Amino acid sequence: MTHEPPVPPDNQSPYPIAEPPHEHHAPPAPEPEEPSSPPRKLLVGGAIAAAGVAAIGGLAAFLLRRGKSRSKAAPRPKRKR
Repeated sequence: MTHEPPVPPDNQSPYPIAEPPHEHHAPPAPEPEEPSSPPRKLLVGGAIAAAGVAAIGGLAAFLLRRGKSRSKAAPRPKRKR
């Protein structure tokens, strides 16, 4: 339909039918970011966790060796019934 019917002036829409013209601006250039390093708290937390794992592993190895040396060194005498 190429022809629009006439609209009485009192019946005009309060909302604009077409968007008003506006200027287009180019978006601002992004600032170059510096490579970020992990936060210090994360590094400290990782170091503490690694130390804890190493301590538990050392304790487990110590206890396993300790148990083996006892059984070979001093066999217990059997009880008579």
